[in-house]
Amino acid sequence: MLSPLAPAGVAGYPPLLFVAPRLLTLLTLVILGAGAARLLGLDHLLVWHDEVFTLIRVFGYQHGEVQAALFSGQILTPADLLRFQQPDPAHTWLDTFRALAEHPEHAPLYYLLARLATALPLDPVTAVRGVSAIFGVLLIPAVYWLTRELGARGLTPWIAAALVACSPLQLLYAQEARQYALWLLLLVAASAALTRALRRETRADWWLYAVFITLGLYSHLLFALMLPVHALYALRVRFDGSNQPGQFVRLVRRWSLAVGVALLLFSPWLWVIATQPDRIGDITSWMRHPVGLDDLFASWVRHLTHTFVDLSHEPSQQPLPGSGLLLIPLAWAIWLFIRQAPRPAVWLLLLTALVYLGIVLGPDLLQGGSRSRQVRYALPTLLAVQIMVAWVIGTAIAAESGALARRLGLGVLALLLGLGGLSQLAIQRADTWPTKQFSTRNGEIARIANTANTLIIASDGAVAIGEAISLAYRLAPQIRIWGEPQNRPFMLPEGFADCIALTPSDRVQAALGSTQTLTALAGTWQWFAVSGPQADPAQTPPPAAAADTSTTPVITRPTDSPRESAHGEASQ
Repeated sequence: MLSPLAPAGVAGYPPLLFVAPRLLTLLTLVILGAGAARLLGLDHLLVWHDEVFTLIRVFGYQHGEVQAALFSGQILTPADLLRFQQPDPAHTWLDTFRALAEHPEHAPLYYLLARLATALPLDPVTAVRGVSAIFGVLLIPAVYWLTRELGARGLTPWIAAALVACSPLQLLYAQEARQYALWLLLLVAASAALTRALRRETRADWWLYAVFITLGLYSHLLFALMLPVHALYALRVRFDGSNQPGQFVRLVRRWSLAVGVALLLFSPWLWVIATQPDRIGDITSWMRHPVGLDDLFASWVRHLTHTFVDLSHEPSQQPLPGSGLLLIPLAWAIWLFIRQAPRPAVWLLLLTALVYLGIVLGPDLLQGGSRSRQVRYALPTLLAVQIMVAWVIGTAIAAESGALARRLGLGVLALLLGLGGLSQLAIQRADTWPTKQFSTRNGEIARIANTANTLIIASDGAVAIGEAISLAYRLAPQIRIWGEPQNRPFMLPEGFADCIALTPSDRVQAALGSTQTLTALAGTWQWFAVSGPQADPAQTPPPAAAADTSTTPVITRPTDSPRESAHGEASQ
């Protein structure tokens, strides 16, 4: 294949390829601009439920401590809740370790790095999201490195880096206080390091690979799926019939040593997991909430589409009409990649995509579940698809013959980069996005609450703590929050013009009285407007009366927004 970077005037090179230096300059500018965008506006998007728990753990607060404060029966201000999003000198690093150990399903590396970042003179949200942003920036050169290690030359690695830099999905997770940007970075870096070790066969490269997989295991438990992928990939590269038996034995020994060292270093967290065998099962039980095949298909159409373009900030449950047709050119691009790319690249990227596709979609199809609705679990698959598409575009641009193929490659590249750039601009101008999941509407709920003397009534539930604190970020200082006390009688506070209820319990509904109506707000399933005359506190029934349905208000839920399976925090 001729290099698309050939200098002008060299005989035998197609004339169209003379523009390659300009295209390389343009790609470099796009990469630098889109990469820098990850570091800007880190505080503009809504702080959602799972990010709230990130900060709670980073600062070493225990779940029971936050729960006791919220559901004490005392009237609280937004600042009273937001103190759990701020550092407290009384909570040390030891408290952070204890808080992380309560949730072994979350590997601790990102949270420990975030704790370090909060020592900077920055707002905690900006500091913690900034950690993700740095990893999101580093992902771009890591993709370039991996693509080159897999054999791509010319413009292809630059195109892969540019597509990842302009991806709206990658921007969103690079600006979220969660571990996904770190997970992707280490996944890509470990794969590139393995490819480099297989090519050069030096001990330094194998130790570098061991370092990356150790860090990868500490970034996300699902990183462990890359170990069998890497094993199959390494065997395919080496065991091709052309290598001597001694080389195969040396490969097995070095790979086993690298993985053995990584697992040994990861064993402290394996012990934490082993001492809480039921914890992960309890936390991930929401994944088994069944959804229909139509929802699964719609989810994957959204995931694949939003990898390249995402211009709507509305949390639609269905993809745009006709967006399913985008699967056709994507499938064609993947097929071309499988046919044209070097076998090592095909094996690694295809195995990575299939393993994470299988772990998400397979159980949903075989046993029923809602994993496919969570794009974060599919991020490795979607990243592999991006690199495959970049490879096909680079091959088309570098074609030795066929001006139509080259022009088509340039056109597709310009279209994807343009749509990605417009999507990132839309995200930067928004205050929330559907990746905030069931918290997406919390900004709108807060605006409703801020228009009057409003009381937020919270009942203890699976999402109550995260949602109450997420809302507190957007509440005006005069708004008050009251959490239903547990296992003792209570009276609802008086003197408020409006009330908004968060996952109201049977006791709260009974206390409100039969004259009240609870209407779901802004299409949510957890927030309700309380309308009608407030119940007389003197007539508030005791807890035992909560079972009397004649005293409970009418509840109106949205018919077009199915209620999510309640869960405390997303398991991964």
